[in-house]
Amino acid sequence: MSELEKKFNKYRKKIFSKSGIGELYERQIRYLYEKNGWRVIPYGIIKGKSDLGRDLICIKKKQVLIIQAKNWSKSKTIHEKHLMQLSGTMLHYANKTKKIPKGIFITTTKLSNTAKDFAKELNIQYRYVKLDKNFPMIKCNVNKRGKKLYFLPFDKFYDKVHIEKNKNEFYTSTIKIAESKGFRHVGKK
Repeated sequence: MSELEKKFNKYRKKIFSKSGIGELYERQIRYLYEKNGWRVIPYGIIKGKSDLGRDLICIKKKQVLIIQAKNWSKSKTIHEKHLMQLSGTMLHYANKTKKIPKGIFITTTKLSNTAKDFAKELNIQYRYVKLDKNFPMIKCNVNKRGKKLYFLPFDKFYDKVHIEKNKNEFYTSTIKIAESKGFRHVGKK
């Protein structure tokens, strides 16, 4: 096993901080949307606490989704204020861009009945997605010069790399698969 594989395995097994778990959850949701052809901007990871309640902005043709992702303990409950924040940031986005986004609230826990009512009234979809620390997180990307590179979650530009299926880019779970498809680690010369 190479040093890079050891480092990646250690990353997957580590105990994440609260903010680290949130980032991992947002990356997992991003993976789910990118594999379905959406271009995803990791707004929450880029902006941190200044994300305006927009964890992910997903774009496909003329459609725009604004996703708020909450990876909370099952003992916690999502209340209406969280749906109102998402609704407000959707309105702000629409006013700034002249594009009407759809809102999606993705969480690991339950919504209160009032929050469910608000979601319906505000036309916000909500979904339950369990955190999976083993989702395919290696990004295999073809850069502008045609170089086939793979990125690991601890690489500097990981969150800036988009995966586009139409360019034969993909996510994978192992370095071995990435390298067998002709990709090399971004850090290798």
